[in-house]
Amino acid sequence: MSFDLDTKAICSELESSEHRKRSATLLKLREQCEQAPQTVSSDAIAADFDELYLHLLKCYDDRFESVRDRAVLAVSAFLKRLPPSDFHLLNVVSTLAERMGQVETVEPSEEIRLLYVEQLHLMLRQYAQMGNVGVFRECYAQVMKVLVKAIKDDYAAVQREACATVVQLARVADTHELQPYTESLVVSLYGMLNHRHSAARISALEALGRVCLHMDASGESMRRFFMEVSPLLMDSMPLVRRECGQVGVLLLLELRDRYSFFERILPLVLCCLKDDSPEVLSFIQPLWVKCGEQFYDENEAELSQQEICDPQVENYPAGVQRPTIGCRGLVQRSLRLLMLITRETSDWKDNVRLHALKLLYQFVLHAEAAMTAKFFEIYGQVAHACCDREPIVSAEAKKVADLLGRVLAFNAWIEHGFDGLERNARESFLKCFYYMFTAALGGSYDHLMRLCKLLKSSDYSHTLKPGFQLYILKMLETVLDKSSKVTASMEQLRDLYELIYVTAMKVMSLSYALAGDVNADVERGQVILKRIVALEEITLSQLHERWFHLALLDVENLDAALDENAEPVLMLYGLIHLGGIRSTYLPQLIEKVQLVFGHCSDSAQVRIFSILSIAALDWGRTVCVEREQSTQLLSEFITAIVEPYLAWKAGASGEAMRSMAMATLCALAQGAREEAREVLPTLAKHMPSLLEDRNVTTRHYAIKAMCYFQGMSVEDFKPLAYATMQRMDDPSAGIRVIAATAVGKMRPVFKEEAAAEEGEREHEREVWEAFVKRAMDLLLLYHESPEKDMKAAAQKSLTELAKSHPEAWEERYKRALSMAQSKDELTNLYSKMSIKDEAEADVKD
Repeated sequence: MSFDLDTKAICSELESSEHRKRSATLLKLREQCEQAPQTVSSDAIAADFDELYLHLLKCYDDRFESVRDRAVLAVSAFLKRLPPSDFHLLNVVSTLAERMGQVETVEPSEEIRLLYVEQLHLMLRQYAQMGNVGVFRECYAQVMKVLVKAIKDDYAAVQREACATVVQLARVADTHELQPYTESLVVSLYGMLNHRHSAARISALEALGRVCLHMDASGESMRRFFMEVSPLLMDSMPLVRRECGQVGVLLLLELRDRYSFFERILPLVLCCLKDDSPEVLSFIQPLWVKCGEQFYDENEAELSQQEICDPQVENYPAGVQRPTIGCRGLVQRSLRLLMLITRETSDWKDNVRLHALKLLYQFVLHAEAAMTAKFFEIYGQVAHACCDREPIVSAEAKKVADLLGRVLAFNAWIEHGFDGLERNARESFLKCFYYMFTAALGGSYDHLMRLCKLLKSSDYSHTLKPGFQLYILKMLETVLDKSSKVTASMEQLRDLYELIYVTAMKVMSLSYALAGDVNADVERGQVILKRIVALEEITLSQLHERWFHLALLDVENLDAALDENAEPVLMLYGLIHLGGIRSTYLPQLIEKVQLVFGHCSDSAQVRIFSILSIAALDWGRTVCVEREQSTQLLSEFITAIVEPYLAWKAGASGEAMRSMAMATLCALAQGAREEAREVLPTLAKHMPSLLEDRNVTTRHYAIKAMCYFQGMSVEDFKPLAYATMQRMDDPSAGIRVIAATAVGKMRPVFKEEAAAEEGEREHEREVWEAFVKRAMDLLLLYHESPEKDMKAAAQKSLTELAKSHPEAWEERYKRALSMAQSKDELTNLYSKMSIKDEAEADVKD
């Protein structure tokens, strides 16, 4: 079958002034060329093209876009069937250079510019397949003009096709011939790295990787290449990051001077091994293994010896595959890059810091014990990153610290770790050390003691930072975990537990005082105490009694003018809450409280008094001694702490302290009921003034405390009884109710018959009888009150008094009945009491 073209007619039609005719001729020519049978020889096609090419190439400059478009397509159809020829190549490339290689944009159509680049790419593929790419050397200058212009084109499709052409050219070109043009190519490609389309960025990266293989490695070109490409490791598109890794793999495998640039190439690959996208990791991982295999083959003599004595890391991270020895060898010879990586961990950009830490993780994973010598260089930066303001960055830093603890030689880094803690008592260093020490398998008894002594010091355990407090408690948990694995006697372990207890108590006390409530840190500390209790086989109370005084000793500087938010005041406040009041350390506690009352600010004094009043409620539970000793301790505590502040003092401070003293006394009366019966009467002289105090809170607690005053003679009790009864007229409704309740509970002690004259006993009874009658009158009056609480309290007290004084009740009832406005209500009250029946029931009981 022949391929016959009327070339003269075609040339004539292409020179026609009718653009439609030219366009139709070009379309027909293209179709004929594309549909030509494979049996037609390339020489026959070349012969026809030789007659037509001048007219075809002239159409490239036609003023009609459709003509130019079809001319390019027609030439491309011929090129696909032509044999390689310098003549044809130079003519077409020259025409493309005129249309695409100028400084200004000659071709206005984006689609035709794309066709130009596609045609150049086609020629490159055709000639490369035929083994004659060398003919391009004569027109490299023109080709580069076209490619550089296309790379800078505004049309993204043109840019991507230009990049694909560059890749093809770099694959087959001779380095010596292409190298003079690489600089202009890469400079134009750098401009595409910030393209808004990810596909364009990927194309530019691929082209740059291929061109880089031909660059002069001795100049600044390579340095700039890595500087331009590296930021794309943080690109938002996974495929762009994957392409970065692929470029790194290409350089590791094919760059001639790759050994000189390992430190710059490795980050491109290692960052992809820690990428968040599974598709990036799964693509790069096998390529990275291939790089390791090549490095192993090139350095087999050295690495084979290392492989023989290459022990498996015992404490390897779960779910992480250990790199091959070749991959590890690649990284281990590039540790100088660590300084650059760690410097970027403090960059002002969040993504740069995160990227640097991910890269550092891969370096540590591959370098393993070889990193030990570099630990002191990166310790500070990793520690600082552990406290980064961005949670995702700090989390990555903690992973790095954890890995360091697993793979580094413990005995080689532990001293540097302790030195960092001692020199830098900061949360950052403690966090880093915690993750390293927790993950490490090592740790002797001496290490644990040294660590606990450090944590117990004021630089650590006296901190007011919640985050710092949390990691101190976490570290104590780690020490407890490791204590079961060390070689130590019971006495040595007890010394260790003592330090843990004291440190935990101090941290918990400050955490509670700052939060004002039991929080997660306090609960974590309580768990630590419970673990010590289980190890020592004692109760928590016994644990406090044994070592709480040691925590009190560390509360210092209370003899200064401190306010309520000062660290010593907060610590004492928290300790009292956590430990309560106990016999073993009560003298030391009194001493500390007296220092606060003597030197600290008014607000600090009130704060400590308030927590004492709360702790006093548990006196019966915390002071676990004999009754006589407990009474003696209670008396000493009240004498030293409470009684001095019951007396009236002018000023707001004196009023507040008097109120808190009364609250504490009331709490002690409730918490130590039996002991209070013996101690409270000694304070009777203060009560009348306290019951009439101007402060409503003071009166409230004073009235409440009157319910617990027992065992007093009528003579001593009479002033308190009348003062209490007067409080039923108090302006405060709450106090009126408490006073009405307290009146019914008052029970004086009458003189025994053997110790007093008949007249004295009769006088006492008359005095108390008079009080009872007066109280009944008032209670009957308040029973008619519209206040429900007051009415209920009055009825309850009337019932109590009527039981013990039935005759007085009958008398006062009749008297009140004659004057009552609501006689039915009073009659109902009387009928409900059933005094006689209840009295008989009490006798039987």
